[in-house]
Amino acid sequence: MDEPNRLELKIIVAKERIANLINDIKNHKLKNINLKNSLIGFMLLVIVGLGITGYKINEIRTRAFDVYFGNNKVGTIRQQEEALDILDNLKADLSSTYNVDVVINKDIKFEQTHVKDDLITSSVQLRENMKSKMSFLVSGYVLLVNNQEIGALKTEKEVKNIIEKIKEPYISKVEENSKIKEVKILEDVQIVKKDVLLNKMKSSEELLKYIETGSEEIKTHMVEVGESLWTIAKIYNMSVDDLIAANQDKNPEKLYPGDEIKLVVPKSMLTVATIEEVEYTENINYDVKIEYNEKMYKNEKKVKVEGAKGKNQILANVIKHNGVLVEKEIIKEEIVEKPIDEVVVRGTKEVPKTVATGSFLMPTRGSISSRYGMRNGRMHKGLDIAAKVGTPIKAADGGKVVFSGYKGNFGYMVEVDHGNGYKTRYAHCSKLLVKVGDKVYKGQHIANVGNTGRSTGPHLHLEILKNGTNQNPIKYVN
Repeated sequence: MDEPNRLELKIIVAKERIANLINDIKNHKLKNINLKNSLIGFMLLVIVGLGITGYKINEIRTRAFDVYFGNNKVGTIRQQEEALDILDNLKADLSSTYNVDVVINKDIKFEQTHVKDDLITSSVQLRENMKSKMSFLVSGYVLLVNNQEIGALKTEKEVKNIIEKIKEPYISKVEENSKIKEVKILEDVQIVKKDVLLNKMKSSEELLKYIETGSEEIKTHMVEVGESLWTIAKIYNMSVDDLIAANQDKNPEKLYPGDEIKLVVPKSMLTVATIEEVEYTENINYDVKIEYNEKMYKNEKKVKVEGAKGKNQILANVIKHNGVLVEKEIIKEEIVEKPIDEVVVRGTKEVPKTVATGSFLMPTRGSISSRYGMRNGRMHKGLDIAAKVGTPIKAADGGKVVFSGYKGNFGYMVEVDHGNGYKTRYAHCSKLLVKVGDKVYKGQHIANVGNTGRSTGPHLHLEILKNGTNQNPIKYVN
């Protein structure tokens, strides 16, 4: 029997005794005043004692505890153990759900109080109240890069696997003639066991992507009809080079509607440094030696001995950061094939004026009356320069006269072979000043403008031929 029930039983017995005593006084009609007063005093004392006892019973029955989770009141209970048991059950449920050790980052506290039964919080409600105020930690392993927290995973092994995955592409890309001597991360990388908020825990895939790209999310643009990298760059105020760098898997010249274009250049948070021992062959450039020949003109040269590159066998340590070459250290080199010097012979004899210079001057003064191209349904193969009869015609470049005379529709014409694959023709002349076999120099007066042959007025018809094929003169004359 608990304390309140024992006290209640004593009160009931005391009340019965008092009632019996009062009856005795009435029945015996006590006349002794002292005795009567004593009995009354005794009864008053008993009544007071009963009142105190009743208060004690009520105080015990209303004892309770306000429960605080952190700074938040979550309920009122009779026994502290009830709240502690609920908290333990919540931790067990969370550990089972998330398969990790859970650490509650709020303290549970109790404050004594007195309440009636109708103000006591039920176990179900107390659990819900505690859960709603709960922000809990889980035991995980945090990846630190240069003392900056990058992310957390459940186990240390998972974090180590992420680092190995970061390294793997730079190991697997090694060519046949190379071998990896060392692979390391340049940044200060640490793995620390720590209690972290559950929402800060990442999956392995999320953490790997975050490290590789340097951000939680890569912004993209969906290509629409008619768009190119150039128009997309303009939309986002970016350079085309940055877009190309961010989308190395795309052909910049061939984008299709629906293609997804990354708008940032991914930058890994970790730098994988590799040292490879590489063996390769490198060409050795040959030297060019000059010999001089007094029988050749200054503008002439010929190759006496063809040059040939040599070969060098090289062993080197190649240092790369994320696959990009940053340093090369030559360990050993051996010439396996010597280069052959090229020998070039140059002339020293002064070039005569009649030798072609390779460029053409405008043969006469006047206005262009007809250009090279189709004219009246027929191909016009020259350039017509209208001028007065008798206007001097000059040789466009140095060379040898191979024709001088009358030639059908051309009328009087001079043809000069410049000796370099080019020939020039000067037609419809009124007067010829050179004959076949003459050597002429650039700018020499060779004929006069006329109106001979098939002509509609005085002009010079100029043709330029390259290896026998007519060219557009306007592209050559200055």
